[in-house]
Amino acid sequence: MESSLKNLLYDNPALYEEIYDGSGDAIPRMCLELFGGGPASLLDVGCGTGRDLEYYDRHGVRCCGIDLQPGMIAFARARRPAIEFHVGDMREFRLGTTFEVITCVGWALCNLHTPGDLERAMATFAAHSEPGTLLLLHLPNAVSAPDGRGMPHRFTIDTPSLRATAEAVYHLDRRRQLLVRERVWSIAGQPDRTDFVRFRLLFPMEVEHYLTTHGFDVIGMYDNTACEENDLSGPVLYVAARYTGENGASHARR
Repeated sequence: MESSLKNLLYDNPALYEEIYDGSGDAIPRMCLELFGGGPASLLDVGCGTGRDLEYYDRHGVRCCGIDLQPGMIAFARARRPAIEFHVGDMREFRLGTTFEVITCVGWALCNLHTPGDLERAMATFAAHSEPGTLLLLHLPNAVSAPDGRGMPHRFTIDTPSLRATAEAVYHLDRRRQLLVRERVWSIAGQPDRTDFVRFRLLFPMEVEHYLTTHGFDVIGMYDNTACEENDLSGPVLYVAARYTGENGASHARR
């Protein structure tokens, strides 16, 4: 991670979980509805503290979570001991098993900035899939707001342990397709803190290309958790795909 406050939050997973409240389990509820109820097994890549997996676990799903941050995984294991968690890099981990559903939400995929790293992540998804496995990606919507319009510009933390406000400024690194966000946090009695993060922007056809190359068929793209078809004008993108095991060359021959 590139931002000092992000690092602070990762070092304090309880605070992270309190701040990022999951919007009433909106994404896991959408996932279960989109994929026709609870799957037998689910892998969450970039799981953070595992809150989404707790929701799936309550619905009888065998869950597994992977995150790059050891502190987040330690917190997840302590808070949710019934769920399997691992520290791992989405570009390279291999669990030696497959899942009915794979999720990668919270813009986790967009922390990978190069085509090579994105290819490696797609290979990881494929390695944990079998024909019929369903995949859900959650990304910033490059066709709607590449320069950050529609993204949050004011942030507030109001907890017993930390009270702070921040103003965010976005700019676009066009050459590298990166949305750069800089925030200055004001904390009473402390110097201001600046954080900085870069998200790789992926256009819909670009996402589809990466997925198809690694054996996935896109079955839906949405800008809302109601999975309503529209013109994809919202600031985020949800991409649902099904694993077929056929690569892009196989699709071209059909």
